Amino acid sequence: MTKKNFDYYLKLPYTVVIEWSDADECFLGSIVELERNMTCGQTREEVLANLKEAIVSYISTSLENNMDIPEPLKIKDFKGNITYRTSKERHYKLAKQAKLSGKSINTFIDETIAEKLALSQ
Repeated sequence: MTKKNFDYYLKLPYTVVIEWSDADECFLGSIVELERNMTCGQTREEVLANLKEAIVSYISTSLENNMDIPEPLKIKDFKGNITYRTSKERHYKLAKQAKLSGKSINTFIDETIAEKLALSQ
């Protein structure tokens, strides 16, 4: 088992999001897994540097205070099965669209989700 020390946490592939904010007139950056961890800057590079400093500080402070440190999701923890509940009307519409597309409901849902995920990246 890997010892969870400073280096362990620093090497984890945390999810970084950097977006332009018209309201703030700067780039805003955050580390998804670490709540309340946001910074800004005039360039993406500046934000990324600020986030690196923030994660070092977050990990150090959390370890010093024996606090839990969230870790990124790991693909090995997932099996590919999702229980999905919806209304009967939406289920009917899904079945109808899947049939029109010549696909199973599962395939139709999976392809629709894949398209949406690709658009959001």
